Amino acid sequence: MTDKQRARLTMMQATLAVLDQYAEVYAANKALGTARAELAALVQDLDPTAATQQSAAAPRSAGAVKKATKEHLAQRAAEVAAALLAHADEQQDIRLHTDADYTERQLRRAPDNDLARISKNIHEQATAHFAALQNQGVTQQELTELVAALTAFQAGQSAPRLASADGKAHTQALATDLRAAVALLRNRLDKYLVRYQRPEPRFYTAYQSARQTINTAQRTEQPAKAIS
Repeated sequence: MTDKQRARLTMMQATLAVLDQYAEVYAANKALGTARAELAALVQDLDPTAATQQSAAAPRSAGAVKKATKEHLAQRAAEVAAALLAHADEQQDIRLHTDADYTERQLRRAPDNDLARISKNIHEQATAHFAALQNQGVTQQELTELVAALTAFQAGQSAPRLASADGKAHTQALATDLRAAVALLRNRLDKYLVRYQRPEPRFYTAYQSARQTINTAQRTEQPAKAIS
């Protein structure tokens, strides 16, 4: 990863931190929440300290990456499903009980398409019943992480780039993910934030500050001033 790429990654991580800090401000904005989850998935792929990036010399097989993302999704979905099931039992909601009646083991053993469908439904139900789930301590961050896990799992199904690539392919994938992340920021997240400029100036200002890319490696030293 070049210095410029690292600077962009640092900017994206700072931007995500701001979005997490002000998650309650845009909790009702599903489009912004989805875009944030997509950015988080891309940043996770780009992060050289992430589990999927630590073995560049001996990359894991596509099957291993797929298994890891599937297990992660099953874990996140099962945690939210458990809260939904408890709520359904309390309300004697049979339909919701059926939708949420999944353990982590069941989700891990589910076919890929079924796991994606079930996880998506669990997220939708949790969003609809979020006010009640907060009484159990469920947070917006948990729902955001579920969406990110689902996005990563689906991306792994269609293009397990980083797991099977050699050095050249890895570099190409890195550039592709960077372009996708930058486009996501410019074309969606930046646009979504405009509507918060007046009603939530602190959020907007923090976001704009985080969005500034600082490449310290490109800074040139100023010549020393002569002492008169």
